[in-house]
Amino acid sequence: MTESTPPRPSFAGPFFFSFTAILLIAVLALLPFWAGKPVEDGLQGIAKFIGRFHPVVLHLPIGMLVWVLILETGNLFAGKAGGPSSRMPLMFTALSAVIAALLGFVLYQSTPDYDAELVERHLYGGLFFACATVATFAFKCWVDSLDGLGAGFYRILLLGCAAVMGFTSHDGASLTHGKGYLTDHAPDPLRKLLGLPERKSPKSAAAADSGEQIVYREIIVPILERKCYSCHNVDKQKGRYRMDEYELLLKGGKEGDGIIPGNSAASNVIVRIELPGDDDEHMPPEGKKDLDPHELVLLKWWIDQGAPMETRLADLAVTDEVRDAIGKIVPEPTAENEEAPVDESSNVLKAEIQRLQAEFPAALNYEFQGSGQLTFTAVGLRGKFGDEQLAMLKPVLPAMASLDLSHTSVTDKGVSLLASATNLKSLRLAGTSLSDVSLETLSGLRNIESLNLYGTQVTGQGVMMLASLQGLGNLYLWQTQVDEAALKNLREKMPDCEILTGL
Repeated sequence: MTESTPPRPSFAGPFFFSFTAILLIAVLALLPFWAGKPVEDGLQGIAKFIGRFHPVVLHLPIGMLVWVLILETGNLFAGKAGGPSSRMPLMFTALSAVIAALLGFVLYQSTPDYDAELVERHLYGGLFFACATVATFAFKCWVDSLDGLGAGFYRILLLGCAAVMGFTSHDGASLTHGKGYLTDHAPDPLRKLLGLPERKSPKSAAAADSGEQIVYREIIVPILERKCYSCHNVDKQKGRYRMDEYELLLKGGKEGDGIIPGNSAASNVIVRIELPGDDDEHMPPEGKKDLDPHELVLLKWWIDQGAPMETRLADLAVTDEVRDAIGKIVPEPTAENEEAPVDESSNVLKAEIQRLQAEFPAALNYEFQGSGQLTFTAVGLRGKFGDEQLAMLKPVLPAMASLDLSHTSVTDKGVSLLASATNLKSLRLAGTSLSDVSLETLSGLRNIESLNLYGTQVTGQGVMMLASLQGLGNLYLWQTQVDEAALKNLREKMPDCEILTGL
């Protein structure tokens, strides 16, 4: 009696799915090049309606891929190499990923209000994820037909899909909620592990009572950060309106002036906030938390006071209503949020700070109440502030945490003085005559986290000196002499730094 010959495996299914996968991948890969960039106002009508289903659908491939990974992990530990149990959920993963990518592409074409670099990275990440899941499903079909041959490589492909999904999801969260959404409230040990600075403790109520608070920076900005920045920032500009910088906050977007100093009732920001909650133009939009009554009181009061940028609380007219509102946003001091006392052991330093505060009213301040670090802004001085004035700050530069010299007359000679500003975390030199000569000095500022060189004469060769600044998180290079090749090289050397070029 002869043994029966085992049936030959059929490869019709794998061939069919492989051919289909190649077609789908080709279409997805060519789609951005075929459609081009979004038109100025984005696609309208049915396209805008369809595109908004992207956030609804995108969670399906994420959940399905997680389920596939769980199944494959179970198969691995059970010794069922190449088991077919994950094939069907993987097919749904691929199909839903393709649908989510297509809807995301329509949304991209109909909503041109996002930062181009971030939204395009998210778009291409989504398309790549869809292509990867389709290719992985086709490969899985072959693995099953070959009795598990290639199962190890299949699992590697799955892990690759999960990695792409993670990066793409992070960019999506940054677009929707703003950068740092996943890490802003991380505990300090985790932030340290990720290379992020520790969170600053809340300001104490004593700061409000002293009247030394800079109203815009310490009262208004925290409100805007909580309620407005997620939709109006460098990466996402609904209505082409950014609120994360003072000048842009006042300027407004496509609807006109955002804030009219001295007239809160006519300011578009307030008008939108006070619209009925069911109005399509109401801000914040549905699903976002509205401003609390005391926050609205403070915002309107600040605008009616002229919307000043550097004015202290003590220099403005404060009503009982405003004082009560401030008390609601500034927590009472506790053992956890009390700051260490200012280190003023040197009477000479204290005298220098007082002298410079008199010389530059409202420009030099402590970083926050109880801090030994200083901030200085020359925004109100501009062309009147140059190397000679910067030299006057030399005694306090070692204690400087933030320095804004934008659009001043400071030159490379003056910037050389910053070598002693070893605690500097934020430096703005936008619109100055700065050149590559200064970059050697700046490359020695090991604590720097944000550096703005917008509109300067720095070149690609020069900025490579900044690659040694491992703590640098934001580098602004708009309208400089840095070319694309240098930017690519710099990004490779500084993968954790966000290099912004305005393109």
